[in-house]
Amino acid sequence: MIEKTFTKEMGPEDFHWQDILNLIEMNDIKLDPNVEHTFGIFKEDKLLGTASTLSNTIRSIAINSQEKGSNILGELIHEVMQFLYDEGYSNIFIYTKCESAKSFEHIGFYEIERVESKVVLLERKPHGIKNFACYLKSFKTTHDHVGAIVMNGNPFTLGHQYLVEYAASNCDFLYIFVVDSTHTSFPSDDRYKLILSGTSHLDNVYVIKGSDYIISDATFPTYFLKRPEEGTQIQTELDLKIFGHYFAESLNITKRFVGTEPYCGTTSLYNEQMKRILPHYGVEIVEIPRKVFGTDAISASRVRVLLAKGNMKDVKKLVPESTYQYFKTVQGKQVIEKLKDSTSRH
Repeated sequence: MIEKTFTKEMGPEDFHWQDILNLIEMNDIKLDPNVEHTFGIFKEDKLLGTASTLSNTIRSIAINSQEKGSNILGELIHEVMQFLYDEGYSNIFIYTKCESAKSFEHIGFYEIERVESKVVLLERKPHGIKNFACYLKSFKTTHDHVGAIVMNGNPFTLGHQYLVEYAASNCDFLYIFVVDSTHTSFPSDDRYKLILSGTSHLDNVYVIKGSDYIISDATFPTYFLKRPEEGTQIQTELDLKIFGHYFAESLNITKRFVGTEPYCGTTSLYNEQMKRILPHYGVEIVEIPRKVFGTDAISASRVRVLLAKGNMKDVKKLVPESTYQYFKTVQGKQVIEKLKDSTSRH
């Protein structure tokens, strides 16, 4: 029986930091570079296990081989979960290798979806994803041809509006799911409101917050993959299987609309993965050319660059009036200042 164990938060300046890195390496994984907090569990001065967090996900979990079969994993995860609950999160997620999934199920986690032989996504709530599917069904329409767009809107541009208007005119009813991520320049609630305002003239459009189940590219871990470049492909497959299984099935979605992606390789791969995976769930992919202003496609990244430069004259040409008016608010000005600060530091 392990006695006098304790858990504490660690950092690179800590005496035991190298022990953390060594233990992670011995478990054939890496420390995820995106983590915000790292914890170690000790008996006296001996490191028994480690885990890290990013938002409400637990990652880079490693246990000393001498403790396999003990309750150290349960003790460590319990302490880290308590930290996340104290931070205000209501649900907690773990990505892990398929062969490790049972260990987390034994300590109270539940599988959401998996990419076979690669990764499993689990959550703490016993019926979290099923309850969310029931919530979605409360918005179900009786229309036959139902479309969907998954959108970040960071911020909402005329390009986004063009895609929505095209989609709305090519189906009976359209759902827009807003990615609920904290890893964006514009806060989640503000992005949701901008999309709501920018589509309010369309009677057959309904905007829904995507919740934790629309997976952000900023939060997907690659620390346990032999080849980190696999990360995007695996992430998109996991995301699309969740969309097909829970979102499309709950709302009878038959089309998903996307814009072509001339700049971002990640988004381009995502589009190709959609064409491969979503038809298995009865969802047709409709890809349309991006709206162009001048010689370049309108993009949120283009708008953010102009905002950072203070070029509001050109920004006004790329966004709906509702988005432009937001930039004049206190919240909008704060985001612009952060963009300028970030640019000046680089």
